[in-house]
Amino acid sequence: MNAPLRMSTHAGLIARGISKSFSSKGQPHKVLAEIGIEVKPGELLALTGPSGAGKSTFCRILAGLERPDAGSVELGGRAMAEVPAGQRGVALMFESYALYPHLTVRGNALSPLQAPGGRLALAEANKRVDEVLELLEIRHLHERLPGALSGGQKQRVALARLLVQSPALYLLDEPISHLDAKLRHKLRGEIRRRLSGLTVPTIWATPDGMEALSVGDRVAVIDQGRLEQIGTPEEIWLRPASARVAKLLGDPPMNLIDGELTREDGAIVFVRRGVKLTLAGALARAAERASGAAATLGVRPDAIGFVAPDAGGSASGAVLAEVYSNEPFGKHAIVTIDLGNLLAKVKTSMAAAAALGADGGIGRGIGITFPGEGMVLFDGATGRALSGD
Repeated sequence: MNAPLRMSTHAGLIARGISKSFSSKGQPHKVLAEIGIEVKPGELLALTGPSGAGKSTFCRILAGLERPDAGSVELGGRAMAEVPAGQRGVALMFESYALYPHLTVRGNALSPLQAPGGRLALAEANKRVDEVLELLEIRHLHERLPGALSGGQKQRVALARLLVQSPALYLLDEPISHLDAKLRHKLRGEIRRRLSGLTVPTIWATPDGMEALSVGDRVAVIDQGRLEQIGTPEEIWLRPASARVAKLLGDPPMNLIDGELTREDGAIVFVRRGVKLTLAGALARAAERASGAAATLGVRPDAIGFVAPDAGGSASGAVLAEVYSNEPFGKHAIVTIDLGNLLAKVKTSMAAAAALGADGGIGRGIGITFPGEGMVLFDGATGRALSGD
């Protein structure tokens, strides 16, 4: 039986226990498993996860284009179970753009303002469209048809069609993924500023974890249809709740080193071929909560330091490694090191990378130190964080 309409004191978005499966070769394939989130009025929630994680399906359910197998959606204090998609007041930007091929850029942007029930006069609607087209740097293309546009231009037209609206909920499905880097960085801030000044909830879905951290007031991470973690960007970055979250976020992502926990002379030691670290403080206390000997040590790339090769094994926490590759990026460098059948990334300064040698030090031995901070211990069986909150 469908849930009746009811009122709530929450004026934003509430999704409870959303589950969805699709049939593949006669077998059910679960896309979403009991996803529950709340987005307050004026809040921008970034939804991130790899391709196929269920982000687009979740957005389509919120918009009323898909029916969940279980769970409920409440928007503005009203249950959405019996409300058709066209009456929900949801502005959805499709990942596939879904532009009207017979309408110009201006016509596509104007289309939601000219739909039945629209209350804007044509002059006001055109003014709003001009403002958004200018923001997205496509006003000069206003008379072109979609067939004469590049992929990035089409994406900006779809974004313009969303931004001109005044809905109860904004849903942006990969809104800037096909733009060049310079324009992507510019519009990311501009769009966030525009949406943050409104009083309606917004969900911004993206597979780019760093984009999610930069645009979201909070970030929700989903993988394989399950909600892994939800929190502020700082919480997600500093305290990933699982190895899956750690693997998805970062530039480059956190290094994950599988190993075992043992005791030596009363201390807890993390051991893997090529790596032997005595755990102290919070990491040692976290190790006490492990379900077994297997554990995964997460180390942020920007927290690893270099020392002289002969310091490996003698300096506190230092181990020997071999330089695998050295990539300068101008403001920083990414040095890949071989820890013995395991490649790890180190994000360091250009000066530190250059000091490895004229050829980048490739193939040479180097001593590395793991930080007291910047590490997280994960349970080897469950993948859940043992340290942190």
